[in-house]
Amino acid sequence: MAFPLKMIMANHARTPQLTKEFLDFYNAGLSKAVPLYVLKSFISSPRLFDVFLRKFNSEDFVVVGDTFLEKHTMLGDNKQKTYAVPIGKWKTLQFLYQDISDFETKDEEVSKIQVWSFDPLDLNYEQMILAIAVAYNELELLEEPRLCGALNDLLFHYNIECYWEYRSYG
Repeated sequence: MAFPLKMIMANHARTPQLTKEFLDFYNAGLSKAVPLYVLKSFISSPRLFDVFLRKFNSEDFVVVGDTFLEKHTMLGDNKQKTYAVPIGKWKTLQFLYQDISDFETKDEEVSKIQVWSFDPLDLNYEQMILAIAVAYNELELLEEPRLCGALNDLLFHYNIECYWEYRSYG
């Protein structure tokens, strides 16, 4: 392989440029889009785990996930807004809130918190698009096919296509 395959983090200063170089190499000679799972093999997901918190003070945090997609695509968001919290800040915040698991889907006081390995405030827009795309897991994409449509809109100029069908690996 002419292109050394090593994973990078979305907060790497050259993530958009390195991603385009990797995808150009990977897609050389092909006339179709590169599947999202190939991108996930190159950029590591920043998402470590999720919690649901009631009355979360979100003013110092960045929207991610479905909430980001709602702001930048035609996707409609859930009632629970999604925010990213860097692991360092989570170590303090975890003592201020209680993770809840039983709530109504229409409860707007509940927020979904994705704990990330780095601070999303350090990302530019292109890095954020890539970080959010690789943060989704396969089950989320299978359960809500509209997510793939929204991700396809954001990743169009990278020639990445998100699929929402079950894949056969044989």
